[in-house]
Amino acid sequence: MGAAHAAERVAWTPYSRKAIAIAGARSEHNGSEHNGSEHIGCEDLLIGLAQVGRGVAAGVLTEAGFDPAALDAPLADTDSSQHD
Repeated sequence: MGAAHAAERVAWTPYSRKAIAIAGARSEHNGSEHNGSEHIGCEDLLIGLAQVGRGVAAGVLTEAGFDPAALDAPLADTDSSQHD
């Protein structure tokens, strides 16, 4: 059985569907950053998994210090601290 047939049988969990939906929406929103690609980037998928907040992936990302809430925060002005 080829890979195409195996992919048809994957049972997606509600959380995996939600993570993919978040990743897809993020990818569409940031399409220009992906050079117009219609594919979901790895960073989009990791962010989707972290934002779901459940499961092994979310736990590993949280333990590594990733904070999905920080994506919505404005970037700090690091240049001003270097010029003082």
